[in-house]
Amino acid sequence: MTGVKKLRRTFTIEPDLLEKLRAIKDRTGLSESEQVRQGIRWWLESREWPARKSGPQEESAAKPGETTPRGRRRR
Repeated sequence: MTGVKKLRRTFTIEPDLLEKLRAIKDRTGLSESEQVRQGIRWWLESREWPARKSGPQEESAAKPGETTPRGRRRR
């Protein structure tokens, strides 16, 4: 992603997660912030973001208990 402007964001993180990020940094050399960026990218890709164009068949094909894009559970 060369030439893409990155925007700074601030968030809080639990101490146990930060400790794990630091341990991975010590082991691999990958900074905590890069680990978080990669984690966010992985999470979005796992949610198919950007979303695929879906037809009515795909919308109704969700499994029981599966969350919708807005995070609500289907009945």
